[in-house]
Amino acid sequence: MILKKDCHMDILVYDGNCDMCSNFIRFIIRINRNEKLKITNFESEWYKKNIAREIESMIFIRNNQEYLYSDSVIKLLVTSNKLFTPLYLLYFFPKILRNFVYKLVAKNRRKIPMSSCTLISPEKRKYFL
Repeated sequence: MILKKDCHMDILVYDGNCDMCSNFIRFIIRINRNEKLKITNFESEWYKKNIAREIESMIFIRNNQEYLYSDSVIKLLVTSNKLFTPLYLLYFFPKILRNFVYKLVAKNRRKIPMSSCTLISPEKRKYFL
């Protein structure tokens, strides 16, 4: 358990200063069917109060269990929408290999040109902490 108290929501923490990460968040919001999902970034007051550590990974928290690197992406996608359940097959690949790919993309994510326009509709803002 990583939070100071029991948490009854699923929480995604991401790098809010990264265009690639922001695009991924927009995708998650579009496909999400998980009403318990809340989203925040590393600069938020919630993050500073509850986790506050430096890490080069998106963090997904479910049932007070922290998922990092490739596990965070797999678990997030599957819990956001049942259509992604086949992604559990990725667990057959060695974690060291999955995390290597994740870290390689993360290391170079700022070099990938992407649109950074972020307009979130009012009904989608409910997902943010």
